[in-house]
Amino acid sequence: MMNQAVEGMEVSQPGLKENMSYLRVREQRQFETQKKAAAQAQQRAYTNLGSGIQTEGIGGGLEMSLKEVIEIHAQQNGLLFKPKPGRTQDGHQIYGFGNISIIVDSINQKVFAQTEDKWSLVSLEQLLELHNRSSLKRR
Repeated sequence: MMNQAVEGMEVSQPGLKENMSYLRVREQRQFETQKKAAAQAQQRAYTNLGSGIQTEGIGGGLEMSLKEVIEIHAQQNGLLFKPKPGRTQDGHQIYGFGNISIIVDSINQKVFAQTEDKWSLVSLEQLLELHNRSSLKRR
């Protein structure tokens, strides 16, 4: 490190770059795994809906998670839904839904969106309204 400093090269802590690249690769793998699982769930949901099979409830059908429902809703409206790596709020992963930051509380089956300086409980329709309003503000 001292030789690098004397030669005017960038000096960094040994192993730091390797650790950062490891974390980035791990987050990317998690995202890809979630994306594959959501795509498979969406495929099963469309297949089940098309054949008239019940998708939820006691009938033994497929139950979709809240996150999967939000992802399908985003796709149907042409919006991007993805995790924001390294960002959490109250222990929950923060996701991007179009231009809006959201938290999915799967345990309590609730969705919160960041509005102004606070997190507010929202519905899927309100998510679209918030995204559309933020798009208009940016123009």
